[in-house]
Amino acid sequence: MRRFGTYLFLRTLYACIGVMLTLAGIAWVTQALRRFDLVTAKGQAIAVYLGLTLLSMPRLLGIVAPFALVVALVIVLQRLQAESGIVAITAAGVSPRRLALPFVAAALTVATFIGVLAFWAGPGASRVMYDMMQTVRADVVANVIQPGRFTSIDAGLTFHIRNRAGDGSLLDLFILDDRSPEFSYTYTAKRGRVAQVMDRPMIVMEQGTVERKAKDSGANTFVTFGSYAFDLSQLTAKAGESSYGLSERSLGDLVALGRTDDDPQIAPEIMNRLAEPIYPLAQTLVVFLFLGFPTSNRRGQTLPVTLALIAGSLVRVLGFAVIGVLKATPEISILAVAVPALLTVLFAAMIVAGIHPVVSTSFADTLVERLRRSITARREAQP
Repeated sequence: MRRFGTYLFLRTLYACIGVMLTLAGIAWVTQALRRFDLVTAKGQAIAVYLGLTLLSMPRLLGIVAPFALVVALVIVLQRLQAESGIVAITAAGVSPRRLALPFVAAALTVATFIGVLAFWAGPGASRVMYDMMQTVRADVVANVIQPGRFTSIDAGLTFHIRNRAGDGSLLDLFILDDRSPEFSYTYTAKRGRVAQVMDRPMIVMEQGTVERKAKDSGANTFVTFGSYAFDLSQLTAKAGESSYGLSERSLGDLVALGRTDDDPQIAPEIMNRLAEPIYPLAQTLVVFLFLGFPTSNRRGQTLPVTLALIAGSLVRVLGFAVIGVLKATPEISILAVAVPALLTVLFAAMIVAGIHPVVSTSFADTLVERLRRSITARREAQP
């Protein structure tokens, strides 16, 4: 049984890796297409574009890995059921709880992988991505604004210039700043240049106007200036501990921050990180409840396989729902860990006790038979 258990363990891991890479590849393509404006509109090198998109992979892998494990378990267990392997193993005296051990070992391996992503690798990649985006924004402001084109630097911030002078000055500069929820600002100037003013990056504009428009009333205010400095420090801020959000901090950083900061969202973030490695084990056990016990092949496998996929996926979706609730009520953030832990204990107790759902296929068989009769009747009714 030890050699066969190793075979099941490796087969489950191989299937999980294949499914995970497929799902992550599809998700990466969608992320890459969303950032394609780095090349088309912002003139960045393809290496920068690929680097930014690949840095999102740790977070994507952490999301798709639990679902890939469910699919892999269903593939392996369904194949065993179809070949009557589980019936033969049980007849040889192997209990279901012992048969579940290779799959539990595979789940623990995936849980370790997810834990590394959630605790360190994912936040580290997010930090690097944040730093690269600051560099990209600074490069866009200083060098990439093309004459005659409207360039979107950030959400709600658009630049346009007519031309560049020989000394690098920006001629006939136009800036639309729509980031404020209350006002929209429009800057126009005959000339502008990027400069460091008191160690802060700014665009110093000369001979222009500022239009402030209230978004609710539509009232306009015009101001003419001889010289005006537009602050770019929010776009080109240097990376630092104070700049990073909670998602860019490792688990150790969050724990240290929680001791000094009273932000109510820190505790739910910590509990969510701790809960992520627990879900693969709960998903594995619930899939085993549907497909890991010996059944007759005459009952069919379509309905048990479908229910196993749904149950395994719902366990992880439940975790997303719990996190959504805890963001509004952080005082009960311990539920983020308690929910998957209780589900794991419950499913494990059911396997040890031999309690498992008996999937009846009578309803499905009846439905298929009625559909077959309906199709046959329509064919016979046709002339």
